[in-house]
Amino acid sequence: MFHSRLARTALLAAIISTFVLSAPVAPSAPVPKHLMPKDEPVCFPTRVGDRMVSELRGQEIVCVVTKVEKTDDGIAVTQEFEDKQGARMHDQTVIASTAGLKVVRYAGTAIDKPVWWLKLPHGANNTWTDNLGGQETKTVDWEEIEVPAGKFKAIRVDRNDSPDGSAKTSYWFAPGLGCIKWADANASRVLTSFTPGK
Repeated sequence: MFHSRLARTALLAAIISTFVLSAPVAPSAPVPKHLMPKDEPVCFPTRVGDRMVSELRGQEIVCVVTKVEKTDDGIAVTQEFEDKQGARMHDQTVIASTAGLKVVRYAGTAIDKPVWWLKLPHGANNTWTDNLGGQETKTVDWEEIEVPAGKFKAIRVDRNDSPDGSAKTSYWFAPGLGCIKWADANASRVLTSFTPGK
């Protein structure tokens, strides 16, 4: 009796192990989104009607996104200055993408060689030479910065304004907002408010 019970248990174990080993394997669960690599954020406003108000030397500067078009390189975003009477004039057209921000039109004029305000992927000391005056420009790192419009996480970019590096301008680019602050030894421009387009 003991042997028959042992034989049945062994037979049952063999059947179960055969079933378990031959059962189809389920596909593995997907990697959670928070663990997936993330694209670099687009550090520019990209909706028609996005309105940025900044202050420079006590003067209010209003920029409004007036046109957005998809291109092969990303999104072409046109911003215009708006005066107190509501009249507008071209400020800049920027191609915004996960590759960075490059200016293709400035003050109503096409630029022969686009100027990179920001090059991505982001990495500390990612360096390039701009096409305006040949200045060396580099990303420094992500920083938390507070301006009158609020506190934001932004990529800091430093541009050498002199050949020996003694003068520089720093820019802070925040996702969805663009440049929320720039500062040099003489002045700074800061974002005071942002109103999203509809």
